[in-house]
Amino acid sequence: MSIAFVLIVASALVGIATGYGFRIWALVLISPPIAVCSAIILRVYEFGMMAGVTVIAICLAVCQLAYFATAYLLHARAISSHDELDGEPSETSEQKIRRQHK
Repeated sequence: MSIAFVLIVASALVGIATGYGFRIWALVLISPPIAVCSAIILRVYEFGMMAGVTVIAICLAVCQLAYFATAYLLHARAISSHDELDGEPSETSEQKIRRQHK
C-alpha cells in the first residue's frame, strides 16, 4: 500500500512542477507517461487489476488537481475581484505610484 502512496505523491509533484512552467496542454503530454509508469510499477509489486486501475486513476486526478492548484496560486494575483466592469477605477490603485499633492 505504501507504493500506491508514493505514486500518488510523485504524481502530485509532477503536477506542481508542470503548473509552474507549462500551460494546460502539457497535461495531455504528461498523463500517458504517468499512467504507463504507474502501471509498470504496480505490476512489479503484483497489484491486482482493480486496485491498479484505481491507483492509476487517483494518480492522474491528483496530478491534474495539483496542476490547477499551482496555476491558480500563481495567477490569482493577476485576477482581482476588485476590478470594476463599468470602466471606472477602483479605490485601490493598481500601480505603485504615490499620490502627489500640490
